[in-house]
Amino acid sequence: MSIPGKVTISNIAAAAGVSKATVSRYLNGHKEMMGEETGERIRQAIEEANYRPSDIARNLKRRTSNLIGVVISDISSPFSSAVVIGVSEYLERQGFSPLFTNSADDPSLEAKNIASLLAKGVSGLIVNTASYDNQTLLDVGAGGMPVVLCDRYVRNSPFDIVTSRDNQGMHDLVLHLKNEGYTRPVFFTQKWERNSVRYIRRESFIHAVEELFGYSPEEDVYLVSAREHRSAYAALTELRERLRPGDIPAVIGVNSVTTIRAYKAIRQLGLVMPHNIGLCGPEDWDWDNEMNWPTLVNPNITTLVLQSTEIGRNSAKLLLSRIKDPKKEQEKILMPCEICVRQSTLRLD
Repeated sequence: MSIPGKVTISNIAAAAGVSKATVSRYLNGHKEMMGEETGERIRQAIEEANYRPSDIARNLKRRTSNLIGVVISDISSPFSSAVVIGVSEYLERQGFSPLFTNSADDPSLEAKNIASLLAKGVSGLIVNTASYDNQTLLDVGAGGMPVVLCDRYVRNSPFDIVTSRDNQGMHDLVLHLKNEGYTRPVFFTQKWERNSVRYIRRESFIHAVEELFGYSPEEDVYLVSAREHRSAYAALTELRERLRPGDIPAVIGVNSVTTIRAYKAIRQLGLVMPHNIGLCGPEDWDWDNEMNWPTLVNPNITTLVLQSTEIGRNSAKLLLSRIKDPKKEQEKILMPCEICVRQSTLRLD
């Protein structure tokens, strides 16, 4: 057998004609759970592929510790802070201790963090993943480790997930802008290719504009960096140069950080909200009302309010449920998000 590229549990399972879970049982020494012929097919597939189990595969035995591994994609974001609070509060009340790691939006670092958490004997993983396509995590789940996804999807995965109703929320924002007389909604986003939430919000924006305005807004999606302060200014300058006579633009930020970048650029260019331009976006900080950033600027910013702390809390709750009953049906919890209309988009008020 010849398998190109990196050999995974999935490759071995396909070559042997068995499930990934069966291969994992073989690797973990549970050969009594399969027939002799099945075990021999797996052995031959491993030998022919020159497969060597990774640190992750060697640590996939079920644990009974009170430790829960939590993988955060970007611990510096305000959204992550709210998630950490929700996860911590729930797990600690239930007698579990979270072990937090930060992957810095780097899939390779995320894989290392997962291996480290498994080596520490965690009983399950809550993962705010850095990658929409994540073979490492799929292999971990196939080996029997309970996994719950927090906010971000893994493509074609069997994992439980807690996230927001981003499709409906983005549609509601675009509809609100249309009702307020804006004619050119645009979308400012950070890189979206590996991030399922940004990807879904971008796709939802495009579909909503096509449905409600009757044209494709592909050219109205602008890439903005969270770390490069001038990128939003550059995107807004480009937008102004491309406006047609009579266009009234409104910017939707993919998240709070991007929306703040857009707000600063609007002020730097001397534009007036809501009449020259509108601004809105998800409010994913979920901090105390006294620190509600959209109300601390002038004009106040229209937002799509996300329940970030509850996403963390429900992720922890769902994981403990999965640990208790590993065979239960896959579960998806979609948290509601509602528009809070403020001055930045109220043209007709």
